[in-house]
Amino acid sequence: MAPMSAADVKKHTVESLKVAPLGDGHHGRDFYKYFFTSHPENRKFYKGAEQYTGEDVLKSERFDKLGDAILLFVHVLANTYDNEPVFLAFTHRVMIEHFERNIDPALWEVFFSTFWQGYLESKGATLSADQKAAWNTLGVLFNKESQAYLNKVGRPHV
Repeated sequence: MAPMSAADVKKHTVESLKVAPLGDGHHGRDFYKYFFTSHPENRKFYKGAEQYTGEDVLKSERFDKLGDAILLFVHVLANTYDNEPVFLAFTHRVMIEHFERNIDPALWEVFFSTFWQGYLESKGATLSADQKAAWNTLGVLFNKESQAYLNKVGRPHV
C-alpha cells in the first residue's frame, strides 16, 4: 500500500475526532477515565493520582484541565499534519509540557496507535482502515520528532 498523503492523514484523523470535540468539558476527562481504566500502569506519571480510578478522574478539576489540554493537543496535531513545520514545532511544545511527568519515552511510539485509537473507539467511533492508518502515520512522525527533540535537549529518549 502506498504511503498516505499528508492531506489524507489530516482528513482521516480530523474526521475521526468528531466523537471527541473541543469545548464541551467532558471529552478530555473521558480520555483520562479510559486511560486510567484501560492502562492503569500509566497512572504513575500523574503525581498524587497514582491510585485514581476512572471514576475518580471524572470528579477531578485537575483532570478537567488536563483533558482540555490533551484534546487541544491532539486536535492541533491532526489539523496541522499537512503543515509539517507547525506540526513539528507543536510536537516540541507537547514534549515540553510533559517534561515534569518524566513520561517513559517509549510511550510516545504507542500513544496514537494504542491509547488514542482505543479512546476514540471507547467513545463509540468505528475507525475505518484509513482512519487507523492515518493515526498510525501521524503517530510515527510524532514519535520520530518527539525522540529527536528529547535527544536534542538532553532528555531520555529511545
